[in-house]
Amino acid sequence: MASAARPIRNYLPGLLVLAGGLYTVYYYYMYWLRVYGALCIPGYGDPIKVEVTRGIWIRLDAILFPTVFGVILTLLGVMLIWKKKFGVAVVALVLSATVINWPAFILIASGALLGLLFWRKTLLPVIDLPDTTMEWLNEETGAPVRKSFRRLPAERPVYSFRNGDGVNFAVKESSSAQAAERELKALTAAADREIPAPVVKAIDGRFLLMSQLDGFPFLQPLDFEAWIDEIAGILSNTHSARIPEIPACRRVAEPVIPGWAFDRANWEQAARIFREEAADATSVFIHGDFEPANVLFRDGRVTGVTGWTQAGSGPAQLDVGRMRVALELIHGGNVADRFLGTYKKLSKNRGFEYSRYWDLLAVYGWLEQDPGDIASHWRRFGITTLSEDEVMRRLERFVKSMTDKE
Repeated sequence: MASAARPIRNYLPGLLVLAGGLYTVYYYYMYWLRVYGALCIPGYGDPIKVEVTRGIWIRLDAILFPTVFGVILTLLGVMLIWKKKFGVAVVALVLSATVINWPAFILIASGALLGLLFWRKTLLPVIDLPDTTMEWLNEETGAPVRKSFRRLPAERPVYSFRNGDGVNFAVKESSSAQAAERELKALTAAADREIPAPVVKAIDGRFLLMSQLDGFPFLQPLDFEAWIDEIAGILSNTHSARIPEIPACRRVAEPVIPGWAFDRANWEQAARIFREEAADATSVFIHGDFEPANVLFRDGRVTGVTGWTQAGSGPAQLDVGRMRVALELIHGGNVADRFLGTYKKLSKNRGFEYSRYWDLLAVYGWLEQDPGDIASHWRRFGITTLSEDEVMRRLERFVKSMTDKE
């Protein structure tokens, strides 16, 4: 029964509005033909005034108005069939009064009212959270405003919202309760070190309730120098903070030759270099997934860093390399090289050394994802020119630049 009712809810409002619009066009078209046929069109080109019924006269050019709106309502009917929109149903209801004939008015008004009834819930965002989690949020925040929920672009479900007092929050669903507990420790360590990261308010299984940071990911700057300075600066500050007791969670990647590789000899040479030039580094407080989508900006300045799932103690070069490969893919080698140079200049660790080993390690880390997934990840942030083929081409070009240094 429910499956049979759903198509009715989906299509009946649009079909009624469409029928009303088509009837309006047909009604006035036939009316026009009847009157002009009776008059044989005397005085062609002049406004014609005819008696519709005893004592009631009408100018024929006046019926153009409801005819045009009949066409508009026909298009709105098609739109309602294609896209079930509450707002379009409101427009159709308002315009139903313009058709000036009862059958069409009844059809259009009925369809629009049914649309308002069936789709009233579309005024609220779709929130893909369990009812128990919503009850927990209600207890912790004091009645969250459902209309304020907004899904943020992230790998895992993350929603921003505000409560009745206007305080902004974010709720994140981790992959597991253990992952949520680990991120809680990382965020607590960041907060203790005054790093601009979300502050955890409460935890419930795999769900984290956090303060919402101001700003948004900004991947297409006009001033690359200022943008890079901000990114390198926040990373340098993170690395200079006190080292936490938890180790970074990022798994050390191994050399791989991707199945899509065009120049396998180049990748084989890179694997050899990677094994021969393996380097050690001192541990600092690292982010673990430092890439442009996790850095928030407001008015050209960094306001915070998100995505601390893999944070902990580890080599600073892991963060630098991951950002360098990301910048290489998104904006090219000049931007990636500038980031490395700026970080070295700002780093408080004067013993910091960086070699191509770390670049290759970062490449192998990114290759844990398919090129298509990498491209779609940044597409959510406005990078629409980076296709799957382009990711493969740029990764291979970057690896080639490493092997050509011999």
